[in-house]
Amino acid sequence: MTRRLPEVTEVTAHTECGPAGECAAHMLPLESVDVRDDGELVEVAVHAQLPVGNPILDHPTFRATRALTVMCALPMPGSPMLCLYQHKEWWMRPTWVNGFADVPPRTQMLLWRAADSRWHLLLAVSDRACRADIRGVEGCADGVAIDVSTNQVGHTTVEGLALLYAHGDDPYTLIERCARRAAQANGIAMRDGRPFPQTLRGLGWCTWDSLGQQVSEEGILAKMEEFRRLRVPISWVLIDDGWSQTEDNRLQGFGVDWTRFPEGLGHTVEVLKQQYGVEHVGVWQAFQGYWEGVDPASEDWADPESTNPVFEVLSGVILRSFEQLPNGMLIPSPRHNAGYMFWHPWDCWLAEDGIDFVKVDSQSTMSVLTRGMESFGALRDRHAVLDQVVAEVFDSALINCMGMAPENYWSRPTSPITRTSDDFFPRIPESLPEHAIENAYCSLLMGCLYHCDWDMFWTTHPDAHVHAWLRWISGGPIYCSDALGATDPETLRPFFDEGGVLTHPDGVGMPVADSLLADPVHSAVPLGVRNTFHGEEVLLFVGLNTAAAQSAHIPAGDSACLVRNLETGECTQVGAGETLDIELRYGEYAALAVVRA
Repeated sequence: MTRRLPEVTEVTAHTECGPAGECAAHMLPLESVDVRDDGELVEVAVHAQLPVGNPILDHPTFRATRALTVMCALPMPGSPMLCLYQHKEWWMRPTWVNGFADVPPRTQMLLWRAADSRWHLLLAVSDRACRADIRGVEGCADGVAIDVSTNQVGHTTVEGLALLYAHGDDPYTLIERCARRAAQANGIAMRDGRPFPQTLRGLGWCTWDSLGQQVSEEGILAKMEEFRRLRVPISWVLIDDGWSQTEDNRLQGFGVDWTRFPEGLGHTVEVLKQQYGVEHVGVWQAFQGYWEGVDPASEDWADPESTNPVFEVLSGVILRSFEQLPNGMLIPSPRHNAGYMFWHPWDCWLAEDGIDFVKVDSQSTMSVLTRGMESFGALRDRHAVLDQVVAEVFDSALINCMGMAPENYWSRPTSPITRTSDDFFPRIPESLPEHAIENAYCSLLMGCLYHCDWDMFWTTHPDAHVHAWLRWISGGPIYCSDALGATDPETLRPFFDEGGVLTHPDGVGMPVADSLLADPVHSAVPLGVRNTFHGEEVLLFVGLNTAAAQSAHIPAGDSACLVRNLETGECTQVGAGETLDIELRYGEYAALAVVRA
């Protein structure tokens, strides 16, 4: 018999005890999990409790990772299943499997069709202090395991919303419905409550793939001179990693690297805005201060009369703004007031130098650095204070980066933009398929919560035009990272209107229905991404299979439609009931607008 709802079949606690941290597994009653159906979706919430006798004696506590495992039986798939899973500490990617047993660890979203042709969605939730992950179990064909973690040792209870399930006729509605419920549980905004920063509306340029960590005022201005000569209208510049005051991979202070910016950051910003017409300038920051935290020996962090790292507030009050990890690394404190006194002075100093926005990197590193020490609730506090400061100082113009772990994206209250893929690797041309599918499929979920940043690109590159169209249809920021002497204005020309203004689609680019359950790298179906532009449907199809041609299909439906090529302007009439077929080989693309009656 086909199961219509998730059925909890087993609950297991994973514990540790004693000075050696001896691990054990204990079966818990099924009542440790609540399954609630409100008619639109099903919620699976955990409220597991370990028995505690004498609290001053050693007793079992939940492990920090995989504290609890819940086995759920589900409706059997009648199609391949799309899994979005965390494949690196900072990033998610899609994969397609044919059965529950093959669902990879750390899966966050699972989408499939059952034998009745209805769509089914399973969404893991990080709720307050807990994180849930979906995974397959070898030999289990009719369900999955849900692992719940806290990231902190010593807990005897695990409690929170872990899973959402829905089924219906429209997969996009199911995803949006479950994402909205999870956002409500976490007290964070959906995308419609996170206005796109006007700061990032025009064409941008980032220093990373051109200057790397050797960024300097001289290198930036040389490229600006070239852009001016080529008449490429750069509206904003992102000064990426390498500008700040660091030593031995640690942050030394809030200031700039004076060897690279000899007249100060403010001078560079002023020249960009006054001489080159750049409207907005942003800088890169790291969530933990810098890659290996902050330097406890720096005069900017240490009170001369104390051996503990502190930050001295201008009023004379000394507030401990850092915490030291067991490995000696020093990072900003998760406590709100202390965290505020780290981020607020730094961003205010940047604003005084004319900085308009920030990109905060390495976000998902934090739960790894603090594993065992801090719960995911502390990470929520870190995001809350960062969002608050950037809202106060930069009107919420924040790009979140390296933060695709669920404990990060379910924890940001208001910041508007998140990167949805690993880096664009311009020197590895064969990275196009991976970069494209990470962005497109992760946007299914991230696009409900954020505006999606598909990363920078090069305008001179074997796949330059494909990358440019992918950035445009994403609906997110559009920015290149061209090196000196390597800009092709023709790559950018299709994206500007007659008045020279960069255009943007209306929403977030997401895979078309035909692409949802088909791996576009290995199947006969190309990657198809859909958005709207001034209310008109726009489509981008990209061939990503190196071994065979792929076919895309645009059905007219009950009424005729007109398909217009966005590059050439060529129009094709598709009659009622007919279908326009498009064949694409690897690296080929078709950017189209569809006008329906």
